[in-house]
Amino acid sequence: MSFLDSVTAFLPLGKKEEQIEYFFAINIGVEKAQAALWSIQDRQLKILEIASEQYPSSVIAQGSHQEIVAICDKLLDAVVGLKEIEPQKILFGVPYSWILDDNLKDEYLKVLRSLVKELELTPMAYVATSRALTYFLEYQEGVPTTAILVGFEKSHLSVTVVRAGKLDGVKIVERGENAGADIEKALLTFTDVETLPSRILIYGHEALDLKGHLLSFSWMSKLSFLHFPKIEVLNDDVEIKSVCLAGGSEIQSGVKFVEQPIQQTKVESKPSHPIAAHEEKEAAGEDSGSVDKTEIPADRVGAFNEKEVVSGEDFGFMAGDVSGQIKEEDEMKEDAVIPVEESLSEIEDFEFQPQSPAPQRHEAMNASKEGSRIKKRIKFGSLVPKNLTAVLVLIGIISIIALAGGAYLILPKAEVKVFVEPKILEKDATVIADPNQKTINEEGKIIPGQIIETEVSGSAKDQASGKRKVGDPAKGTVVIINNTSGGQNFSAGTILTSASGIKFKLDNTASVSATLLDSDSKSKVTAMVTALEIGADGNISSETNLTVGNFSSSQFVAKAQGNFSGGNSKEVAVVSDGDQKRLLASLASDLRKQAQQKLQEKLSGQKILEEALSETIVSKSYNKNINDTANEFSLNMKIRYKGTAFEDKDLRLIVSKLVDTQVPDGFMLDISGTETQADVSKLEKDGKLVFLAKFKAKMLPSIDTEKIKNQIKFKTPQEAENLIKGMNNVLGSEIKITPSLPKMLERIPYFSKNIQVEVGLK
Repeated sequence: MSFLDSVTAFLPLGKKEEQIEYFFAINIGVEKAQAALWSIQDRQLKILEIASEQYPSSVIAQGSHQEIVAICDKLLDAVVGLKEIEPQKILFGVPYSWILDDNLKDEYLKVLRSLVKELELTPMAYVATSRALTYFLEYQEGVPTTAILVGFEKSHLSVTVVRAGKLDGVKIVERGENAGADIEKALLTFTDVETLPSRILIYGHEALDLKGHLLSFSWMSKLSFLHFPKIEVLNDDVEIKSVCLAGGSEIQSGVKFVEQPIQQTKVESKPSHPIAAHEEKEAAGEDSGSVDKTEIPADRVGAFNEKEVVSGEDFGFMAGDVSGQIKEEDEMKEDAVIPVEESLSEIEDFEFQPQSPAPQRHEAMNASKEGSRIKKRIKFGSLVPKNLTAVLVLIGIISIIALAGGAYLILPKAEVKVFVEPKILEKDATVIADPNQKTINEEGKIIPGQIIETEVSGSAKDQASGKRKVGDPAKGTVVIINNTSGGQNFSAGTILTSASGIKFKLDNTASVSATLLDSDSKSKVTAMVTALEIGADGNISSETNLTVGNFSSSQFVAKAQGNFSGGNSKEVAVVSDGDQKRLLASLASDLRKQAQQKLQEKLSGQKILEEALSETIVSKSYNKNINDTANEFSLNMKIRYKGTAFEDKDLRLIVSKLVDTQVPDGFMLDISGTETQADVSKLEKDGKLVFLAKFKAKMLPSIDTEKIKNQIKFKTPQEAENLIKGMNNVLGSEIKITPSLPKMLERIPYFSKNIQVEVGLK
């Protein structure tokens, strides 16, 4: 928040109605672009419309300027619709693969330059979508994110590994038939990450439908998870929302994202050629206008391409000014864009000038002085009463006035809360909690640890999702006819097959004698058969011919005697392998939380990280096996958890040393308001816990409360607020005066001892 914003936000008088400025945002994905119309009002960021369009991945891979411009043009038209507004500024979210050596790659720089030129808009900034998404999650959850982010598009998926808010890398792969295997393939390329975050956040195309499959995937077989990861689904349109919040935070510090129902528009038509679209506008009599030759902003992010994973060591949202990237050309103006950061810093350089007294106030002051002069001309003798009663009355009146005046000066008390703007210092370091360490090693960042262990058991149930047919096979009688001169024995189980491929088996052995050459009749034998498969297909009609075993019909043939019957089937729910794995993962996650809570209650004052608990399944028992018919099934399980606990105060001491020397003049470190976060890197076999500790400290400006008391005493509350607002690093104040008096009589107490000043955060 700029100093001017901080001051004017608390002025109760003379406020002008805030002008709402509208902005565009476009997020360019591998196979989908999204546009948003958004605004900031009263420090609230609201997204009004969202539109999206799918396209082949070749459009982005080849960097086709004309197709991308045409798509974005249609999307912007869609989000504006019939609204009578014309946003002039645009914010870009771009794929991580567009960045190389902290700058946009040349071919994509040309794409964005074409966009702002053709669409006649002013570029604000751009940000890699993966960075914006990480920033959005930290904003929502209040702590830096540690997770694996998986974005699904129709034919591709992107995998991003984030630890403590820092990007370890991004990988984009083509989708196959198994989403879990695709993610596993991408994660195996992150060779520098010893332990993967045990939390997977999915979003995008079919994400909700894929959650069940991912819960049953065998994540622990090849990947370095400490335990089975949690699978969570992010809200729809999270990418374009992240880009808008990231840009809004650069425009105005402390902006709040307001989630509200948003009109969704899907652009189904194919993108038209931009030149053709331009000609259509001219043919319709529209004024095409002059082209705004602007330069495009830039982000400072790490390199990436589809073949490799790129690490991002300095993660943090940075919306860049790309004006420095574009070489001066005849058609481009150097001063076309003012970077967001520069425009904000200019606002902060303004000094607030207190308003002059209003004319009415001058008149009142002059009238007061004139009244004083009139009183001086009144002779004292004219006030002497004619009798004693009048004297006593006068004395009484004077006494009452004196007492009232004394009470007016002595009795009032004021509580003044001064709200200051803190500075935030953030540091992180790799810390080791070692069970063999007895004292704190500040230089090595090693703190004492304690091995802890517990067993928890529980049960859970779930719905079966597998399907299986159940029923009875058809049965019937056949006559086997011998067309040969030799006899034949057929064992039980001999297969008989109909012309349509339905198979039956002999229920018992059957023997048929040889057919004599001079005989007119064939040798025959009657036998009972049963269909191999359940279902009505086996209910064949009488006289149906069947082949016998591997013999040809010229040797032996079987003929159905009467219609077969009894064949029926139906589909029922059964327990699948995926069902059991999904329930196992869910129950293990619940038991882990119980174990962490149980240990935390037992070890008061120590910190136990849920992610740092290794697990060993002691026993597990399903009430239904795989392929058992059931609508619902359950699991009983006992797990042993083991990990390393540590003292939170030891961690605070280690990390606070990193920021203690960086407190600027005029500020003091607020130890009570510090925050620490620990993200597990790995748990070694000897119990050593290695984690990334992040420390966030609030520094409060040093405020001279006695000086404030002397400056505001006997001022009106409004005058006191204006004086306090004019102080450096002060956002505003809240004043409460007791006892309550009419507004025209309210003043800050005359005596400093009756004024209590408290400095804090709003």
